[in-house]
Amino acid sequence: MSPMVKLTDGTSCFVYDCVKVVYPLLGTTTGIIQKYFHKSCLKEVLAEVDILLDLAQFRQMVPDTTATHMDTDALILYHSSAVIAVRDILGFAEPPRIVVRWTPPNFSRMTLQETTSYLSPHPMKAKAAGKPVVMLPIILFSDDTSGNKSKKWHKFESWYMSLAGLPRHINARIENIHFLCCSDSVCPLDMSKPISEELVRLEQEGVVVYDALYKEMVLVIAPLMCIVCDNPRASELLNHLGSSAIKYCRICMCDKTENPDELSELRTMSLALQQIAEIEALRTEQEKIEMRKLYGVRETLNPLFSIHADLYRCLPIEVLHTLLLGICKYILKHVMSGLSARQKAEILARVKSFDTSGFRTKMYGNVCQHYKSFVGRDFKGWSQMALFILGPYLDGGQTQVLLTFSKVFQIAYCEFFCVQLSEEWKGICCSFIDSVKTHMPLLLNKPKTHLILHLVDCMIDFGPSSAFSAERFESFNSRVRQYNVFGNRLAPSRDIAHRFSVVQHIRYICHGGNLSSGEKCGDALKMIFLSPVMQHIMCGIPMEDLQGTRAIYQPGTPRKKGQKIYLKDLPLTLAGKQKNTLEELQSNSHNYNVQLGEHALTDKVLEYRALICSERSLVNSGENIEFVTSYDQFMYGILLATFTTHNAAWCLVQGILPLVSLDNQPILNPYDCPLLELSNTIFCTPSCNIKRPAPLVHECTDTCIFQETMQARTVERENILCSKLVFQHDWSNPTYCCNVYCTR
Repeated sequence: MSPMVKLTDGTSCFVYDCVKVVYPLLGTTTGIIQKYFHKSCLKEVLAEVDILLDLAQFRQMVPDTTATHMDTDALILYHSSAVIAVRDILGFAEPPRIVVRWTPPNFSRMTLQETTSYLSPHPMKAKAAGKPVVMLPIILFSDDTSGNKSKKWHKFESWYMSLAGLPRHINARIENIHFLCCSDSVCPLDMSKPISEELVRLEQEGVVVYDALYKEMVLVIAPLMCIVCDNPRASELLNHLGSSAIKYCRICMCDKTENPDELSELRTMSLALQQIAEIEALRTEQEKIEMRKLYGVRETLNPLFSIHADLYRCLPIEVLHTLLLGICKYILKHVMSGLSARQKAEILARVKSFDTSGFRTKMYGNVCQHYKSFVGRDFKGWSQMALFILGPYLDGGQTQVLLTFSKVFQIAYCEFFCVQLSEEWKGICCSFIDSVKTHMPLLLNKPKTHLILHLVDCMIDFGPSSAFSAERFESFNSRVRQYNVFGNRLAPSRDIAHRFSVVQHIRYICHGGNLSSGEKCGDALKMIFLSPVMQHIMCGIPMEDLQGTRAIYQPGTPRKKGQKIYLKDLPLTLAGKQKNTLEELQSNSHNYNVQLGEHALTDKVLEYRALICSERSLVNSGENIEFVTSYDQFMYGILLATFTTHNAAWCLVQGILPLVSLDNQPILNPYDCPLLELSNTIFCTPSCNIKRPAPLVHECTDTCIFQETMQARTVERENILCSKLVFQHDWSNPTYCCNVYCTR
C-alpha cells in the first residue's frame, strides 16, 4: 500500500503524519498514522493509527487510573495500532511536544530523542515535495526460451515484468506483461545488473511522472514484490547450488541426508553473505568445494544482492514447475510403472468417459503413453481427475499419497487465501510429506517435494498462487520467439527489444496518448486499433475474450438452434446422453415432477442445444451445471434442454440434491467429496440463471463395466477393425459427487 492517501478535502496525508481522527467514545482526538491498508471485505482504505490523548480524555477512558501530575501539554499514547477508516481522518494536527507511554498500570515519558524519532515525517514526504505518491510494486520474471519455432534449440535468456497491484483477471493478460531484455549470449545474472540498479533507484528515489487519473505530476515508487521463475533459475539467482547440495532447499537449511521431511532454519540475506564470506576466506579450492556443498551456496558475484529486500523471501514457490511438472509427474510415473497393459487400457477408457465439462483445462492424448511429455496444462487437468480415474488401481498407501496431493493442489490453486486457515493448510502439506515418506520414500529426495512445506508461507507473503504464477509469463515467451524468427540473427537482442519498443509506442499512441507536440491520434485510427484482430495481434488478447461484446456471447444467449416444435415434443438430454421427450418423461414410471410454471405442453417453442452461461462459456445439453432456481436457491443440475418463447430464453434442468446425514451434515465419499443424488424434479428457469458448468463426477459402482467394441482404423492405407475398450456408466445409479479438487 502507498505511504500516502488523499483525504476527503484533497490533501495528501502521509504515514507518520499527526492528524485529527474520530475515535469511538471520545469524538475528535489526535493520532499518528502508522500505515494504510485494504481489506478484501471492505471497499474503503483503512489506517492503522496510534491514538494520543490528553489527560482529561485519558481519565475519561480509564477512570480508575492513578495518574499523577503530568505536563499539561503532554499527550498520552493510549492505544497503538487502532484501525480507523480514512474518511474518519479530519485533517492535520499540531504534533505534541511531549509523549508519554501508558503501559498499564505505569506511565513512562519518552526522551527527547525518542519523541523526535517517533514524530519524524516519512522520508518520501520530503522527496515528494507536495506531489502525490503512488506505489507500484513490481513482479519480475526470468526464464530461458528458444528463439526458433523448430525443434532446434536456440537458447535466449530473458527478463519480463508486470505490475503486482493490478486485479488478477487483468494481470493475467499478455498485454500487461512488459519486456525488459533478452540475450542469447549473456547469463541472467549479468543481465540483472542494470535491472537491479533501476530497482534500487525506483525504490529509494522514485520517478516523477504525469498521472492521467489525478491529472497532475506524481512521484512513483516501485519496490520489488517478488521474482517468479522455475526452481533451477531461482537457485541461480540466490547463489544456491540447487539439488546437488547437501542442503538442497533454497529457502531453508534442510539437510537431505537427515531431515528432508522437516523445516529447518530459514535462509536470509545476512546468513547467505556470512556463509559466502566464510567460503571466500578459505585458502584451497578443495576446502571451498566442501564448504559450498555443506552450505549450499556459491560465492558468485550477484547484482541482485544490492536490492534493499531479503531476496530469499522474494522468490516464492512456483506452482507450475514445483507441483505440476514436478510432484504430479513423479506420482503419475510411479503409478504407471506398476500397471499392466490391460489396466492401462482400462484407465484410458475411464478417461474417455470422464465428464470434463466443469474443467477449465481439458485432457488430450493418451495419458498412459504420453504422460512423460505432458506440459503443465495436461498435468493440471490430470491432477483434478486422478483420484477418480486411478482409484480402483491403487493400494491404500498410493491412495493416501494421491489424496493428500489433491488437497495440496486444491490449496495451491485456491481463489482466496485466509490467514486463519494457514495452520490447517500447513497441516495438509505436512500430511502429504508424511504419506510420501511412508509409501513413496524415493520421492522424498526430490527438492520439489520438500518445497511443498514452504508453499503456505509463500501464500501468506504474496496471497493466492495466481498472484505469483508463471503460466502467463511462460505464454509470453512465444512473443519473444515470434519477434526473433523474422530477424536477420546478427543482433537478435537488439532487434527483439526494438520490435517490442515499436509495438509499445504504437499502443500508446493508438490508446490516445499525447505526443510531445500535444497532438493525439484520430478517431479512425483508434477504431482500427480497437478492432478484435488488431487487439489480438498488437496486445496478445485471446480472440475469445475480444468476442465477448457480441450479442451471441452474452450470458443467457441460446446457441445451436434447432427447429420449431411443441413443448411436449422438446427432446431432453438426460444423464448419460439418454434422449427423451418431455411428454414421454411425464408419462413414464419414474414420477418426474416437471415444474413448467407459466408454460404449457402445447406451446410452440424454438429448440436450442446449448447456451452461454454467466461465466461466458458454452454449456451443451446433457452437461452438469450450477444454476439458480426461481426461489433464488443455488443448486446443481443437468441441463436437459433450452428453448425460446416470445423472445425469452428458458432452460429445463433436472436438479441434483446433496445427501445429508441424520444430523444434517453432508455425506462424503472416501475422497472427502460431498455426495449428491439426481432428483426427479425438473425446473424451468430463465437461461440467465445458468451460472457455470459444475465439476460433478458419477459415483461408479460394480454395475459400471467395460465393454469391448470394434472400431475401424486406417493402417497403411487399409481399413481394418480393431478392438477398443469402452467404459459404460450405469446411469440407473443416481449418485454423484462434487469434485472439490477442480479449479475455477
